[in-house]
Amino acid sequence: MKKGISIVIPTYNGGKIFVECLNKIKEQKYAGEIQLIVIDSGSSDGTPNLAENAGAIVKRIDNREFNHAKTRNASLAWIKYDNVVFTVQDVIPCSLTWLSDLEDSINQYNVVAVYTDQIPHDDATLYARFENQCIRNFRGQQAVLQGLDSPESFREMPYHDAYKAIALDNICAIYRTKSLMSFPFPEVDFAEDMAWSFAKLLKGEKILYQPSITVRHSHNRTPYYGFRRQITNSYWCAKIMNRIAHDLSSLSLTDLVFLTSNVRELGVSLQTDLLKMGDNPAMNGQQGLRVIEKIVEQYSWIDRARWFFMDQLPNIRKHVSHEFEMIREQTCQHIVQTLELIKTDANAEIEEELMEALEHIIANSLGKIYGEVYASNIIRSRASQKLSSFISHYMQGI
Repeated sequence: MKKGISIVIPTYNGGKIFVECLNKIKEQKYAGEIQLIVIDSGSSDGTPNLAENAGAIVKRIDNREFNHAKTRNASLAWIKYDNVVFTVQDVIPCSLTWLSDLEDSINQYNVVAVYTDQIPHDDATLYARFENQCIRNFRGQQAVLQGLDSPESFREMPYHDAYKAIALDNICAIYRTKSLMSFPFPEVDFAEDMAWSFAKLLKGEKILYQPSITVRHSHNRTPYYGFRRQITNSYWCAKIMNRIAHDLSSLSLTDLVFLTSNVRELGVSLQTDLLKMGDNPAMNGQQGLRVIEKIVEQYSWIDRARWFFMDQLPNIRKHVSHEFEMIREQTCQHIVQTLELIKTDANAEIEEELMEALEHIIANSLGKIYGEVYASNIIRSRASQKLSSFISHYMQGI
């Protein structure tokens, strides 16, 4: 391998933000050679041409061929430098020494990979900024050298400590090319970076989280996407780590339907309170939770009927398990507390922003429960065909 850095970016309709990404790469004050590789999965907005004009090697694939792991692994055939940076089309380096700092970190700490801190884009929504801050709080603002003593020590860690111990993020990460060549990303559909990290750490190698290197990255996604992503994350983290955060295998499909109805009732109440914060006639009459509607649209007709009666007749279920009551209470408390936290920390007073944030909070809260119910049953090898059918279509396209 030659001295220098290869940069790999998967793209799909990169838009204006990709232009900014390319410009920031071009402006880097890096003394070595730079190779830019773009793998485009069917863009229709001229993204491949923009990349070629920026000097990139562009490989085109069909959109249906894209896979987080396989697509990145395919780029290994074209990499010619000893270090490779994997990033994405909407990442903007915050420094002109971004590449140099990444190279210095991987060499100084003698690790196989380094990943960075992220701050939100200027146009990030209220919830996107909150979500970004939650990730930053979880990771911390001190450099962390990640390693595992043994598989046994990993199994003994509390779940969130274990999750943090094997974290890695292809939003922006630099790798030793030889390490990737000898062991490419495991061919999972999601969290290929975590799967690779876990395997490497079990072999005694080290990874560095370096928050002194920062990129700008955030997503103004829809609440429904957030719901689906939470399910997908719970499933794949369970598959990779062979463990779950909370065992929710006792909850049934009927419990999930009932919980969704309960959360909708809470959400409408919270929306009513938000509307009282200001006098905006345009918002009047627009109560309702679109994300709940999107979720229920995917139910089978039997489950939609069950949902309808539970939603219209909330006392239809008079006998529920203690576990369900506890989870329902915790979920509702979490939604209320998170909304208050966003209102306080962001000093948010615009009801439109808060209404949107509430949709996201509800979506992510429900997605986590749906995902953990499914993951719990997968880990216990007792996921029924009905449960798998109920959940699986929510995970498509994430």
